[in-house]
Amino acid sequence: MEKTSKILLEKELKFFESKKAEWLKAYKGKFALIKGEELIDVFDTFGDAYKEGVKRYGNQPFFIKKISEEERIETFPALTLGIIHANI
Repeated sequence: MEKTSKILLEKELKFFESKKAEWLKAYKGKFALIKGEELIDVFDTFGDAYKEGVKRYGNQPFFIKKISEEERIETFPALTLGIIHANI
């Protein structure tokens, strides 16, 4: 069995990046719900995008990303402080 180095949702991320400049003009500050190379819809909140993704795709992977000029780095204090552990 061949091991691949492709990351999960790589296609969706590349699609997002290819459309980002265009979407910034129309959807800045909103959240994009993407499946494959298709923009399903845009939402005002992450929660709304997530609910729609679960409704449409259940436990299948889907991609949500905020349409903004700057990239935000998320931190998870519980991981940093060692309260929970992740095997990365």
